[in-house]
Amino acid sequence: MNNLMRRKLLIAGFILIVILLIVYGFLPKRQEVDLVSVQRGDFQVTIEEEGRTRLKQRFTVSAPTAGYMRRPDFKVGDTIKKGQTLVVLEPLRSQTLDPRSRVQAQSSISAAQAALEAAIEKERAAASDAEYVEKRLERMSNLFSKGYIAKDQFEQTETEAKKARAYRLSAKAAVDMARADMERAKTNLQNFASVKTTGEHNLVYVPSPVSGSVFRLYRESEGAVNVGEPLMDIGDQKDLEIRAEVLSSDAVKIKKGTPVLLKRWGQDETLKGIVRVVEPAGFTKISSLGVEEQRVLVIADITSEQEKWQALGDGYRLEAHFIIWENKNVLQIPASALFRLGDDWAVFTVEKGKARRRLVEVGHRNGLAVEIISGLNENDKIIAYPDDSISDKTRIKQKK
Repeated sequence: MNNLMRRKLLIAGFILIVILLIVYGFLPKRQEVDLVSVQRGDFQVTIEEEGRTRLKQRFTVSAPTAGYMRRPDFKVGDTIKKGQTLVVLEPLRSQTLDPRSRVQAQSSISAAQAALEAAIEKERAAASDAEYVEKRLERMSNLFSKGYIAKDQFEQTETEAKKARAYRLSAKAAVDMARADMERAKTNLQNFASVKTTGEHNLVYVPSPVSGSVFRLYRESEGAVNVGEPLMDIGDQKDLEIRAEVLSSDAVKIKKGTPVLLKRWGQDETLKGIVRVVEPAGFTKISSLGVEEQRVLVIADITSEQEKWQALGDGYRLEAHFIIWENKNVLQIPASALFRLGDDWAVFTVEKGKARRRLVEVGHRNGLAVEIISGLNENDKIIAYPDDSISDKTRIKQKK
């Protein structure tokens, strides 16, 4: 009897254990979640864009006249002073004559030689005529003084003498002009291309307009330059500004005087700045995804001590964070904890090991956190990353 009862009790206990295990298997398991606390602290709403440093005053030195530039002595990064000579320009050098031009120049010399000889002969003829007329005038003057000829005849001879003098002078001038043409023709035949130096009075010295550093050399070797051609860029490395292209929808939130945080510029320290101008005109830019965007140029000044960012130069990349709103002691939660419930926002709080859905009223938001106006208290525990497996009254436990 005792053995029979003992066996029945053993069987009943075994069946009960199996039933309990089955029931436990069908019970919902606790969901592992990440829990965070509702906290108070500083809160900032920022607009983040990639920026570039830029010289406030960039001076492009150009050639004041066409000439042959000597090789500059400066390199990019060299320090210069105001008024210091940057570039020396020589007069342009003549081109080497090709065979056709050489033959034409030689023909011009022959023609000029013939014209010179003809002018010399004309000068000789004019000189002979003038000499004859001068002697005749001398005879007529003696005869007129003695009354042997009429006054009209004497005046006619005097006029002929004046004409002869004028012809002689004209012939002499023609000889000079023909001789000059001859010299010009010979000059065209000479080769000036091998001439490398000229007198100091023919050189043009281009000075630096300001003190600073060389930021760009458009030409590093000697060669011919045209008038107005850029030669080098000059600027002061300490005089930098920040240039950021901001979406037009974000630019309307940025105003003159908006504070800026400059990050990821190569060092861990965050630099401070302030917006100087938001340009009134936008422009279209194609994004990396091929989408047309309307952007606006925002210019900011660096307000941190220059010793902290003296390693920055022109055209360096950084991240500009424009602070459009900030406050202290703000009740906030991670943005990932929020989810939509109809037209409202809600979060899951933790009460006695279960998730409890709670509606909240939110304020300002940034990419990471959300301001809580009502619905939560400081130090409340909430689920950081709720998913579809979480619902109201779901049993939860914190991840290890």
